[in-house]
Amino acid sequence: MWLKFLSQEEVEKIHLASIRILEEVGVLIHDYDFVKFLSDSGVEVDLDKKRARIPAALVSECINSTPKHVVFYARDPKHNVEFDKRKIYTHPVGGAASVIDLDSGTIRPSTRKDVENLTKIVDALPNIHTTTMIVYPSDAPEHLRDIYAVEAILQNTGKNFDATPYTDESFQFIIEMIEAVTGEEDLRKNPIITVSASPTSPLQFSSDVTKIMTRATKHHIPIAVLPCPLAGATSPVTLAGTLVQQNAEMLAGVTIVQLLNSGNPVQYSPRCIPLDMLTGQACAGIEAAIMSVGCVQLAQYYGLPSDVYGLDTDSKTLDEQVAIERTMSGLLPALAGANALSGAGCIESGITVSYEQLAIDDEIFGMIFRAVKGIDFDEEKLAVDVITKVAQESSNFLQQKHTLQNFQSEYFMPKLVNRVARSRWEKMGSKSMVEIAKEKVRKILAEHQPLPIDEEIKKEIEEIVKKASKTLAP
Repeated sequence: MWLKFLSQEEVEKIHLASIRILEEVGVLIHDYDFVKFLSDSGVEVDLDKKRARIPAALVSECINSTPKHVVFYARDPKHNVEFDKRKIYTHPVGGAASVIDLDSGTIRPSTRKDVENLTKIVDALPNIHTTTMIVYPSDAPEHLRDIYAVEAILQNTGKNFDATPYTDESFQFIIEMIEAVTGEEDLRKNPIITVSASPTSPLQFSSDVTKIMTRATKHHIPIAVLPCPLAGATSPVTLAGTLVQQNAEMLAGVTIVQLLNSGNPVQYSPRCIPLDMLTGQACAGIEAAIMSVGCVQLAQYYGLPSDVYGLDTDSKTLDEQVAIERTMSGLLPALAGANALSGAGCIESGITVSYEQLAIDDEIFGMIFRAVKGIDFDEEKLAVDVITKVAQESSNFLQQKHTLQNFQSEYFMPKLVNRVARSRWEKMGSKSMVEIAKEKVRKILAEHQPLPIDEEIKKEIEEIVKKASKTLAP
């Protein structure tokens, strides 16, 4: 039984309110040619104002044509992600600007080496299933940072990753890089990347976003429609109102994708956060987790795979606030049945990444998976026979085969959490979890070997990057 904050009637009211907004208000499209395309596709448009009003029947048709079974393919097939109702997948934060240095512990701008290292760590962590452009390399030319990031990611993971570009111009070079690895036909059949497309709240799509969506659908690349409303600033202060607005933006995005390429995979991926009225800052408040639950319910209503805020915090350091906020932001949407949870590695509302937190989050996700699994219930699990045996023999359960056969599946076995007696903990160096996580990160960086790329393909990718640097103007 999944956690629900909305009744079925309330979900349907949000749907009808969203449809009303799309029909009566519509969305603003900042691309004249794309507005004309929508007009030719049955959307009521005002060409002068670039506003598109989408009829309910067309929205319904496009929802129905969106695949309900979605696979995110990976360069290493063992990391393919197949979304269904029985498992939660996870990924890191994307697009952070800075990192906490692993050696000094100070905050600094991220570099190409950070892109490589963080990607390599994610590749090694079992509870983080896909990756992202976790950080952008500040030591690369600003207009080429997305391209340099993709180059580094390709060489350091076999997992699927989000390759959302800055612009459509850079996207064409990213596509070339992926095709160098997979081939043009395989990219279309089994794309190893996904792309995020974010409406601008309230109810707008930029020219860059529509162009990126157009190019992605030509290659049948899965698109995560990613509304990012800030409740109280770019969306209503009420949680229900923000859910309505983001859902209207989401349905507009789904419709656009299906009009571009019917059957193109789409992920329901909102990022709803509240505005702190005291500080004027976006915050990882409990309301974000509550809205994530509502978004998961809406995705389930449409039969679409969901990806929502998972682990998040406003803390600037790895402290008790991190633990409190990550527990609430991760566990609630997981219990609601989210297909994917985001945020691994982030602190400071996603602005900063911590190497140690990335490793700790792998463990947090493991605990969340165990919580969602719940209690297995059959005759063997009820354990009447073994209870009877131990009671009659005045024995104990540690001696029983039943314990040996079941403890690993019943219990989550942590790698970082410390459960030893104080005396042993002191003999082991009295290390904090952060210190143990740092050791784990260093071990991964020293020993883990991602699936390699052929040297000739590496050279081809390098040539594509060089061509992009010459072609794209700063």
